[in-house]
Amino acid sequence: MAKIESIPYVKKQLGETYLVWLQNSNSYFLLEGPAWFVFDKITGNHAPKIIEKELVSQYEMTAEESRTFLNDMAERIKSFNEMVPMDHDLGFEQDLVDYEFFAFSQYTYLLKDKLVRFRYSGPELERYIHPLVEHLVVEDGDCEEVLDFELFAYDGEVVFRMNGKVMGVWAADESHWVKGRIFLEFVNVLHDKIEQDWLMTVHASAITNKKKTVLFSAAPGSGKTTMAALLQARGYHLISDDFVPVDKAMFKAHPFPIAMSVKEGALSVLKSHYPALAETPVVNATSEKKVRYWPIRNDKMEMVFPVNEILFINYDESADCELISLSKADAMKRLVDQVWVPPYVDRVETFFRWIDGVSFYELNYSNTPKALKIVEKLFDDE
Repeated sequence: MAKIESIPYVKKQLGETYLVWLQNSNSYFLLEGPAWFVFDKITGNHAPKIIEKELVSQYEMTAEESRTFLNDMAERIKSFNEMVPMDHDLGFEQDLVDYEFFAFSQYTYLLKDKLVRFRYSGPELERYIHPLVEHLVVEDGDCEEVLDFELFAYDGEVVFRMNGKVMGVWAADESHWVKGRIFLEFVNVLHDKIEQDWLMTVHASAITNKKKTVLFSAAPGSGKTTMAALLQARGYHLISDDFVPVDKAMFKAHPFPIAMSVKEGALSVLKSHYPALAETPVVNATSEKKVRYWPIRNDKMEMVFPVNEILFINYDESADCELISLSKADAMKRLVDQVWVPPYVDRVETFFRWIDGVSFYELNYSNTPKALKIVEKLFDDE
């Protein structure tokens, strides 16, 4: 068995399953049964021969099976533990600080009482951000606080610069990381916070009834945004769609007025509630996805409530309407790919504690009116 260097990690027991965060790779894994047993023994520096014998006695493996399983797990753990840099190599950071580029476009966005002047070096980079916040554009003018954001291409990479400081460098195919970093800075401006104030951001829709907030998470095409828009039409308040920041002090979801990305298939369901949506231009969000951007106004910043429930939505033509309570282990299988937690031990430990106070559900549906009734009852239940 190959020698494995020190493995710093944080664990959370969820029934018979363990949620494990590996610090070096900033990655999450769910382990149970012999997989967790071997991980626990390897990280505890137990001798391979002893681990093999215990696998035989506890999991009814043959000696050959235990040896193979141990070696396979050791290789997996070694690869899981590989150090991932926090960012791209910024060896040419000074070049990026001083780099001047021709601005393809420039917009000024109003975020609460602050202005952000944003320069883009090309149309593709503009499409990363601008369509989602175009409704925040204002005429440039006097303001006590004006921030300069820049997004530009440099040597095949994408660079985000804020007030002359390089905030991140990404490969051209990492647009989701680019958006996440920039949106986090938008949120900081909106709420007068810094990165250290946040527990996580979640790829979800956040809806509140002015008493509590429920997060709606779903795979693409499962109706998350449609459900959020329908609830908003019924008087609920949409805090954010797709990008939800949650603070680490009170676990509250904070508003972010990103536009909703409404897919073509949702138009027939939503047009009676939002007649102007049919007149909104269809945009190629990607080469495979056409959407209409429907703005969320930059108001009601006071709509901040704790997140105690997460609902995973799944549109299924074979299901009428079914709400299922999920175990925390099953919920984490769905959630860990939808959250970004700053990669620090204290933040991960807080994230693991937050899990204890959250209820998780899955809604499988094809009947939208029935689904709405179930969701409204979830809001009404204390």
